[in-house]
Amino acid sequence: DRQIHRFWKIVASFDKKQQADLLRFVTSCERPPPLGFGSLNPPFTIQRVAIMMDSDKLPTASTCFNILKLPTYSSEKVMRERLLYSIQSGAGFELT
Repeated sequence: DRQIHRFWKIVASFDKKQQADLLRFVTSCERPPPLGFGSLNPPFTIQRVAIMMDSDKLPTASTCFNILKLPTYSSEKVMRERLLYSIQSGAGFELT
């Protein structure tokens, strides 16, 4: 799938901080699992969200299920911008 390929290409270009922000955004965990992503339970999942226009939606996550809800953006550039905006916005909840 082109959208999923774009996503992983973008993630590969992220620095360590951005990758950690993405992990926290999707899983609410600050560090990768000690046994790797294959040990995540439930597994990390990308759910494509159909949109008509790039401005329709930002990426969201269901942290209890480790699901990234990723809109079907028109380009890699737009996906990267929207993804970074979402993961770096600081929105969400904190467990203390």
